[in-house]
Amino acid sequence: MARVRRVPLDRSKNRTVRRIGQAQDRRCSVRARMVPNAFWHHELNPLHPERVRFFNAKGTKGRDFTLPKPPGEWRIVCLGDSAVEGAGVHSDETLPRQLEAELKARAESRAVNHRITVINAGVGAHNSAFSLSYLAFRLIHFEPDVLVIKSSYSDYIPFCVSGMEYDYTHAFTSPLRPLPSALFRPKAWWRLIMRLLRSIPLIPRETSISPEVRAWARQARSQDEFLSCYEDRFFVYAENIRSMVLIGRGRGIGVVLVDLPTSPDPGHFHSERVFEARFKGLMKRFEVELLRIAGEEGVPFVRTGPFEPDDFWDHCHFTASGNRKAAMAVADTLVQQFDPRGTNGGQGRDGENPATGL
Repeated sequence: MARVRRVPLDRSKNRTVRRIGQAQDRRCSVRARMVPNAFWHHELNPLHPERVRFFNAKGTKGRDFTLPKPPGEWRIVCLGDSAVEGAGVHSDETLPRQLEAELKARAESRAVNHRITVINAGVGAHNSAFSLSYLAFRLIHFEPDVLVIKSSYSDYIPFCVSGMEYDYTHAFTSPLRPLPSALFRPKAWWRLIMRLLRSIPLIPRETSISPEVRAWARQARSQDEFLSCYEDRFFVYAENIRSMVLIGRGRGIGVVLVDLPTSPDPGHFHSERVFEARFKGLMKRFEVELLRIAGEEGVPFVRTGPFEPDDFWDHCHFTASGNRKAAMAVADTLVQQFDPRGTNGGQGRDGENPATGL
């Protein structure tokens, strides 16, 4: 039998295959917080020293889980960006972990014999387009009974970069493209210079304005004008959400959409008032699309809150108390709409759940 010679991916003659191989090699780096992915742009690096203790073999944050799913287990996948991942809080204080604790407490108090598992599938800087690919190519194979979609604060990024494209490629280039040396990257030098200038006590840190805010200021003078500039593009976000709902429905999986609250404290936006007004305006506009999709597709929409300033540690990320409030609101909807006894998260009738009493 002829011996087959295996060529490493990073040495392949095909350019695309070679870039995929280079990306796989970069996965071995423990310095990178994110690693590139050919399908959903980037994913968390479980080898990073700050994350190696909190990630499982499936690449998600939290305890490991078994595949295939064992009988009698009610499995929930929480999908979103860094707000779901749990940026700024301990791993036990994230939204998925507190949701799991809340559901288990309700099940134990009512003597419901079901094993409940909530998977934290949040990835920092993931928008609705990346989450859609992540769900279609990986999360769907985790055999969830219910999808909790909180997507996504990071969708504001494509709306603050000039040259809006429907697939967000104007804001996110291919992660497999090899980066040039720092010597030939003007932006890297500019960031280094600005970092040195901000370290000088004579220059207040609050006076620095991010490039995104400068882009917003150039594109629109008022909040209404800013939103109207991209009014015909909001359907892109809505159709990404609808596609996630249809993927779940096609597999007999229940779906819950969650709102996108922002901090009521102006101090969490520092001195960038333009950013505060437009970020909040975009989130409210996204919620309009979420409500529309929820109504058209017949899926529950969860409004969390009300929240206090102490429930946020910045403009959109929860503290432990904020995650607790959001988890309780999501738990209320889950136990009213879905039956854990069903093999695929079957939806109850008239909002009742007589099978479990949760």
